[in-house]
Amino acid sequence: MIRRKRQSSRSGRNWLAALLAVAVLVIGARLAQTQQAAKPSPFVGTAQTRPDAAWDNLFQYYGNVSGAWSGGDGAQALAMPSGGTMWFFSDSYLGQVSALGSRSQTTTGLAHNTAVYYQNGDLGPTYAQLPSIFGYVNGSDYTWVSPPPPYATSQYELINGDQVIDDGIVYKFYQLADRALHPNGYQYKLVGTVVESFWLGTGTVMLSPDSGTVVQVEDSAGSDPVIWGVATLRVGGYVYIYGVKPYNGGSQPYPLYLARVPAGGLAAGDAWQYFDGTPGCSSASSGAWTSSPQSAKALRTGVSAGFSVTDVNGTYVLLTSDNSGATGDPSDAVAYYAKCPTGFSQDSPRYQVFQPKLAIGYLAYEYRIVPQYSSGADVLVSYSLNTTDLGMNLTNSSIYRPRFLDVRLPGIKGKAGPVTEPP
Repeated sequence: MIRRKRQSSRSGRNWLAALLAVAVLVIGARLAQTQQAAKPSPFVGTAQTRPDAAWDNLFQYYGNVSGAWSGGDGAQALAMPSGGTMWFFSDSYLGQVSALGSRSQTTTGLAHNTAVYYQNGDLGPTYAQLPSIFGYVNGSDYTWVSPPPPYATSQYELINGDQVIDDGIVYKFYQLADRALHPNGYQYKLVGTVVESFWLGTGTVMLSPDSGTVVQVEDSAGSDPVIWGVATLRVGGYVYIYGVKPYNGGSQPYPLYLARVPAGGLAAGDAWQYFDGTPGCSSASSGAWTSSPQSAKALRTGVSAGFSVTDVNGTYVLLTSDNSGATGDPSDAVAYYAKCPTGFSQDSPRYQVFQPKLAIGYLAYEYRIVPQYSSGADVLVSYSLNTTDLGMNLTNSSIYRPRFLDVRLPGIKGKAGPVTEPP
């Protein structure tokens, strides 16, 4: 079953070009921009990591049989008050998968963002626009959440960011992409942030998009905006909102920024504060906030366009693709530790988490901890798998789906235990 967004619209943009844009962005922005990054701190430990077959198989099965969502990247997991989890995705395939595991070139739809609900071992329903009575059609856009006015769907799209529940409302951060701008030949440029609010529903209608608020759009060819809400963290009476500059002229790739608002402040419309001090956990650092977004200072560089920040037994863990320039392989996952939300400096302890064994042309990216299924230092990690040979995503539907890892984070004391598996 698929939920329809109110007042939805479709575009005729070719879905294959959209996924090609994802692959190009991943290759260019995650490979080319690592060359001049500041020298990172050396590894001080290595995580114990193994694939989680149970979570992998759950999404493989649903993608094969649902007739709706058949694959997507950029997975983000929101723990719902119902006890389930809403899994949000960026570019997604929709439609039937054949018995041989392939997608049709004519009856496969594309959505720039979707969601799939999970509870008690089962996935579904899928949240996207409804197909026609004849099913999904190649070239039609079935995106769940469209950009707010005046950002027309003919030019703009929303790409998945993080989310937080504040005062009973889900606030979902989306990256606003402009397809009229093509930095370095990319299909689109990220120009700002949209914060979409969702009303929590009951029964099977778990989320309903309400309205989008645009944040700090810089829609020009030479701009380098901070994209906010790549990760969020709720702790100490604040909602912390992490952002990144994905372009930055290539000088110090992917600098990490931080804003905050008091708990309840997103619902109340409170003004954001922006970190403008020296990264650390001293009283001077913890008090270094400004009301001016232009005065925000980067905590560090070398993160990625998709990452997570999680409180693990009192240690704050930034899990990201390795864009530090140290290994030359941004498909690797690394973790940086801090003692407070503002503590992620260029000298933060750095841990090796995962080095995937990828065939030529394959990409692994957007590593995130899933806290609701983790147990202290034993964490469930999701990541995306893709390929530059996009025809393979049609002939082999299993590629473009989330993958999962069980990770024992090193150097973190306290609680640890097996992650929660789907029954």
